[in-house]
This record gives sequence, C-alpha cells and structure tokens, in this order.
Amino acid sequence: MLTFRCLPRTSPETDAVEIEAPGVTAARLHDALLANPQARDELGGGSVTLDGRLALIAPLAELPLAKKFTQDLGVDWDTAEVRYGDAESVS
Repeated sequence: MLTFRCLPRTSPETDAVEIEAPGVTAARLHDALLANPQARDELGGGSVTLDGRLALIAPLAELPLAKKFTQDLGVDWDTAEVRYGDAESVS
C-alpha cells in the first residue's frame, strides 16, 4: 500500500508529488503504461477513479516525466491538481 502525506513544497520531507487529473480511463492508462516502459518503470503505475480521474503518485525527481506522461494521456496540464508531499510504501 502506498500512502501520501501532503506537505508544503519546500518541506525537507517532501519527496513526491500527487497528480490528479480528469478525463482518463483505466484502459487508456493501461495502454499508455504498456507503451511507455520508462514511465512504467520510473513512475510505478497509477490508478483511475470510478469517475475517470487519474491518480498518480511519483517521486519528486520524476515530476517532468510524470507531467509529460500525463499530457501524453491527453490531459490538459492546467486542469491537473498537483500536490507535494511524502510518499511511503507500507506493507
């Protein structure tokens, strides 16, 4: 399980971003991850809510890749919500 705690962008604990964007289907996300091995490996995947919103948590260092991947999904970056924070994998 992945947890995400929102923090100020400038916090020393900030190591990740959470991107939410409308207009993405699970099939489109699946196909885009298959077509882009770098995004699949570096971003680790994402999910889509029942109402068609992309939910993607990525390492802060991968924000440029996450932005490009999101735009390649057909999302207008200006409609995406980007939050900064701390991501942690919990088992």
